Amino acid sequence: MFLSSTVAYIIALTSPGPDTAIIIKQCSAFGRRAGIFTAIGIGLGILIHCILAASGISLIILNYPALKVLISMIGGSYIFYIGASMYISNDNKISSSQNSKNNFVVGFITNLFNIKAFIFFVSLFSILSKSLNGIYFYIYPLYFAASTTLWFSFLSILLTSKRFQYVNIYNNIYIKSLFSIILCFIGLFIIFTSTYEYLKFNR
Repeated sequence: MFLSSTVAYIIALTSPGPDTAIIIKQCSAFGRRAGIFTAIGIGLGILIHCILAASGISLIILNYPALKVLISMIGGSYIFYIGASMYISNDNKISSSQNSKNNFVVGFITNLFNIKAFIFFVSLFSILSKSLNGIYFYIYPLYFAASTTLWFSFLSILLTSKRFQYVNIYNNIYIKSLFSIILCFIGLFIIFTSTYEYLKFNR
């Protein structure tokens, strides 16, 4: 059960999504340190998702369409805000060391209000429910959170590696602009699809 859930999570983790886009944008704008702090924020978001799913709270939240669309709207709006604010900003000289807390918050909020993460971990922990006894109730969330942080930290290091100049995206204005636009589209897509689904459900 652990092996199958791990494989499923690795596939989900390495698939492109808002978290990956945020990491690429942060690394291109602020460098490796910013990417790593963002990765830590994403990891904490995953930890909370796991705890909520394992305790059944996420399932309760998802049973209320109004709460579900609220989470989606907050997440989509925040992603759009991050993308838009970075696109219109010309200040690429902000020190990542001065913004470690901000980078952490960006990763944390982006992941915490990701409705797909809510749904994924509800599905995952419904499969693992029989295994969540004793210490395993704590091991699973910590494992998923740690593996998430390590993966996105590795991605941040890879994307800013000076040894591979063709990969290094730090201070690349084109990459920054592109992923700022992508984040705006992701945010708008989340907002419109969640609103549409809510209105369709309440007809």
